[in-house]
Amino acid sequence: MALEGPVELFTWNLPFLEDYIKEWRSDFVSEYDNKYEFADPATKWTDRGPATEDILSYFQSRLQSGDPVNIFDTQMATYTRYAQDDVWVALDQFTDEEFLNKYYDKLIEVMTYEGSLLQMPFYMSTNATYSRTKWFDEAGIEPPTVKEFYSTMEYLDIAEQLVEKSEAEFGLTFIRYDWQIWPWFWSEGIDVLNEDQTKAAFNVEKTHEILSRFRELTESGVIPEVSWTGDWKPAAEQFGAGNTGMYFGSSSALRLIQNSGSDWVSEDTMGVAGSPSNERFGGFLTMHGLGVVKPNNSKAAQEASFDLISTILNKKGQKDFLRNTTVLVPHKQALKELRNDEKFISENPLLVQLYKLWDNVSSEVWVPPLVEASSQIAQTLDNEFSAAALGEKSVEEAIQSAERQVNSSL
Repeated sequence: MALEGPVELFTWNLPFLEDYIKEWRSDFVSEYDNKYEFADPATKWTDRGPATEDILSYFQSRLQSGDPVNIFDTQMATYTRYAQDDVWVALDQFTDEEFLNKYYDKLIEVMTYEGSLLQMPFYMSTNATYSRTKWFDEAGIEPPTVKEFYSTMEYLDIAEQLVEKSEAEFGLTFIRYDWQIWPWFWSEGIDVLNEDQTKAAFNVEKTHEILSRFRELTESGVIPEVSWTGDWKPAAEQFGAGNTGMYFGSSSALRLIQNSGSDWVSEDTMGVAGSPSNERFGGFLTMHGLGVVKPNNSKAAQEASFDLISTILNKKGQKDFLRNTTVLVPHKQALKELRNDEKFISENPLLVQLYKLWDNVSSEVWVPPLVEASSQIAQTLDNEFSAAALGEKSVEEAIQSAERQVNSSL
């Protein structure tokens, strides 16, 4: 089959994997050289990030220009935004049971929309808490662990105690966008949407109570404002500076924290734990998927795109990804083999704690609503709840505004 142009892969904030992505592209060309008449160059790689809306704006502009990428890396449920517009190629035609059985069932389920497999799982993680042991020791408080979790209110109360009883300047920092704010509420039994996903369900007394407490601790300085204004890097750097008791967010922040806290972070000085847990476990499944773009891409290009995806997601590619990131991968055998690699384990003790955390919580993690407006809903919650925490509007006004916007988006 002749290909008119390069097969273009778009990834989300992975510039540090340049050498490995180059190798995956080369492996793809070598493996499928007899199947395709490749253009010159055969493949192309584009990477952007980390801001979600910047990435989606770029993707949208490529679609509108008539020059879309072939393979798009989507975060969380953002792929659902385009599902109704027939942007994705149904991948079921390229897969069989043997192929799909290599990957975790839950990931395949999340990537299936209205009966069609629209993405292949690329990598995943869940939420984690990182704590500075020094401040907990000074305050005489037991930190959370990979087996023992705090409730939302315990997090907030203990954050306050850490500032009062230790030399920590701040008690807690976190990220809150792309659904990262919702574990605080989900763990307390608060749903985002009603059961049939037709309207907001979060305007309840407990939501007001939690958000009011966030506002109180932000005003008093226990929670730094960067938790409500920054993205991944500033929040991780805030904790990595060493003056904060706890960090909560995606477990993948480990590398950023290690880099910014290189003078103190080790397996002896930093604890690893899970998410808020009370009425239910608060951590959700964070994931990225690779989808094949349909518009303006020939049938041959679509099939070649899937073949490149299958190369990236084979055992070798997934083990490469594990060795160079702080996330997990959906390829079951790749994850199993690296977890049993004694050299890898000895060199990555904090990563081992994340693997133990995954073992303990993987059956309990939840998935954000798989509706077309999913990313829009997440952004609304982020914007409105942040405004309340920063004192820009009342808690009641923020929740009511979020409720109206979510209902409108549905």
